[in-house]
Amino acid sequence: MSWRTVRSALTALMSGAGGEFAVEFAGGEPLLEVTTLRRAVEFVETTRPSGTGVEYSLTTNGTLLTPALFGFLCSHEFTIRISFDGVPAAQSHRGEWTYRVLDGLLERLRDHDPTGFARHVKVVVTVLPSTIPLLGASVRYLMAKGVQTIEIGPRFTWDPDWAPSCREELERQMGAVLQTSYEHWCSTGKVPVEFLAGPPPLKCRREMDFLCGAPWATSLCVDPGGRAWACPVFMTSLAQLPPLALEASRALDLGAIADISFQRRLAGLPERVARLRLFTNGLGKRSSYGACAQCRFAESCRVCPASISHNPNNRDPDLIPDFMCSFSYLSLAARERFHEMTGGARSAAWSSEMSGALGRLEAAVRESVAALQSSRSAAPAHGAHRPRRENRGRPRRSSNGRPTPR
Repeated sequence: MSWRTVRSALTALMSGAGGEFAVEFAGGEPLLEVTTLRRAVEFVETTRPSGTGVEYSLTTNGTLLTPALFGFLCSHEFTIRISFDGVPAAQSHRGEWTYRVLDGLLERLRDHDPTGFARHVKVVVTVLPSTIPLLGASVRYLMAKGVQTIEIGPRFTWDPDWAPSCREELERQMGAVLQTSYEHWCSTGKVPVEFLAGPPPLKCRREMDFLCGAPWATSLCVDPGGRAWACPVFMTSLAQLPPLALEASRALDLGAIADISFQRRLAGLPERVARLRLFTNGLGKRSSYGACAQCRFAESCRVCPASISHNPNNRDPDLIPDFMCSFSYLSLAARERFHEMTGGARSAAWSSEMSGALGRLEAAVRESVAALQSSRSAAPAHGAHRPRRENRGRPRRSSNGRPTPR
């Protein structure tokens, strides 16, 4: 991707930013363009509007991640998402040699900077039907490596290898993940598996709005040619799409990021997407396991529309693949059970994030109170002339120069 395209994308993002925005570097493999990545961070840091915060993230296969680059990413508070599926047999579909590389990488990063490793590294496990039997072992392996956050999800595009017997095995593996996580929580108070973190699933049923954030461009992305899309998996520039996905792609295509019509097309995005059943009609959808309206987790389930539309044999925008349905249901059931097993206690993966946010907020409040007290003690006596302060009304920032989080 050219620097001109990167700069145009970042400029468009920052021009519409409110109090906070996020920048994600993904691909492909973003670490093939390290110079551009560093330049982009410098550009954001020097040009973002005063009073706004930025959250950086990077999704990488990890094979090019060095300790020096890791230090740079940590210094800018990156969330570093490493795609790594666990034990050798689970990782082998990505390349036989990659397990050895990533196994060593985790150890080097952990030993080089334990705090940065714990705070910034997230391992992303993509489950395939063929790797379901290895899920429990992979989670145990990653926990033993000291990984603090493990994101697990199914392949969200079409996978023809799913069979009815896969659901039984997936249920067994979810049970193994749950038990391992519970034992880990009992001994450490931490639960790295993300889908177990947070509050229990909601059980109420109501008519749902859009199935995902794509209609609101919450994950706005730009391809190497400078064309913007509301979701990366619907980019026609990166893959040949089946009919349902191609129809969605036309609605999610925002045109060239530098085009004068970009903001107009962005503003009309929700209206265009609302015409597509693929992104709506949540309770009208179904899988072979039943109707979504009858599922007790209907309110908490967020099935990716890409999983529906990327099946080349499917023409029904309401038909959810059984793999996606099974994974969503069983992961939500595991979260519910974990909540019961821990007596309603929040996991460390959830509470540490909130504690960190509250800590930063408290620091900002203390700084503001101290500044206010200092200004009062230095104020002139009653009736004395007080010179006009040019910076009055400007927002204060926390001691680390960053605004408090959302």
